[in-house]
Amino acid sequence: MFHTSKVIDYIKIAIRNADTNYLTTHDFLDFNRVISETTGECQKYIVAKHHFCKIKVYDNGFIQFSGSIHKMRNSIHGIKAPFYDTLTKQQKAKYKGFNGNQFTIDDIFEIRNYLQMLFNCKPHQMVLQNIEFGVNTNINFNPNTYINGLLFHKGILFEEKHKRSFAQVVHQRYFLKIYNKSRQYGMAKNTLRVELKIFKMEEIKHIGVKTFADINTSTLNKAKDLLLKRFDEVVYFDNTINKKNLSTCQKEQINNYSNPRYWIDDLKPNHRDRHKKRLAKINKDNSTNLHQIIKQNIIQKCVIINQLSKNACV
Repeated sequence: MFHTSKVIDYIKIAIRNADTNYLTTHDFLDFNRVISETTGECQKYIVAKHHFCKIKVYDNGFIQFSGSIHKMRNSIHGIKAPFYDTLTKQQKAKYKGFNGNQFTIDDIFEIRNYLQMLFNCKPHQMVLQNIEFGVNTNINFNPNTYINGLLFHKGILFEEKHKRSFAQVVHQRYFLKIYNKSRQYGMAKNTLRVELKIFKMEEIKHIGVKTFADINTSTLNKAKDLLLKRFDEVVYFDNTINKKNLSTCQKEQINNYSNPRYWIDDLKPNHRDRHKKRLAKINKDNSTNLHQIIKQNIIQKCVIINQLSKNACV
């Protein structure tokens, strides 16, 4: 069995050669035509919301599905966020689903089978346009302690949101996101999420994923390796550094190293590597090394034990 906490979540897929009449006559799908509020112009598609996901059927017959398949499965099974019962009626009306619990490969295959039924198609007809790889890690420290030390990734500064509990870097082909999942859903366990949102599939061409039929333990393991690679490219300042153990020179250095603008504005790109190595050594020798703890947790969450679950249908 492949044990993972949500290797795949958000996807956008195009359904190739689908039967639009079959889809639009489902009793449980309510399709509506979208009208622009500014121009009053009708869009060239109808849309239905289904278990926190969207299905668009264009006038030319093109069908697109998008959303979190993790939220979809939880919704199908009636699994809600820990804070759901505390929400007001108005807040429940705006509730956007829950994806903070375990999501295994069996769950992924369950949703794949569900989509086959929904669209009356085979997995190879589900062409991936966007996909999100990520892992929820349970840690014994406040996720914000790590998030607040994030500096940059491949020369781009992290953007912070939601009271500094969410950080992301935007690249041309993908987003790298690191955020406090436990804060998002009021979860009891400290949970940090690390994810790659791929919006240009060229970025994962080497993984061999083109359609939903290509999702298996081998491709998910390659996705995990890519996630770890991007995570290890992160430059961060470990906020658990014990400054008492630092030399005078190192104390002066970390005043600069803890400042994201120093790396981008004051250091030329060809000078950063030397300072990155110095910071990495300070982090390793004088802190609890939060990055390494998170990395090992990701690896442990993504363990392959010999073979697929007996319930998996590849």
